[in-house]
Amino acid sequence: MRIGNYRYESGVEAMKYFLGLKKKPTAIFAATDEMAIGAIHSIQDEGYKVPDDFSIISVDNIRMASMVRPQLTTVAQPMYDLGAVAMRLLTKLMKKENVDNPRVILPHETILRLSVSHVNE
Repeated sequence: MRIGNYRYESGVEAMKYFLGLKKKPTAIFAATDEMAIGAIHSIQDEGYKVPDDFSIISVDNIRMASMVRPQLTTVAQPMYDLGAVAMRLLTKLMKKENVDNPRVILPHETILRLSVSHVNE
């Protein structure tokens, strides 16, 4: 596991670390699409292939996820709803109102694209 700042550059740096390991991972889960795209570029710069050598999945479904090659498998979140729910909770907390259930689960969707290989049974 590597910690990044959710940006492209931290995906590049994290992947460089993994590529330097004697026993390399075969799959990467990135916190954001931007980090995943950085990881893909690091992989390609070193002559490896996605998904043949490394499978990559991330979260956000930003526009670039469908433009990078290979197209990125990602988990799409309802960004507007995320912000709206967060603001409602924050407003209640600021007014010192009771928050019945601070844990909110919103729907999501996995967008399957070309950055993940099939697992052999």
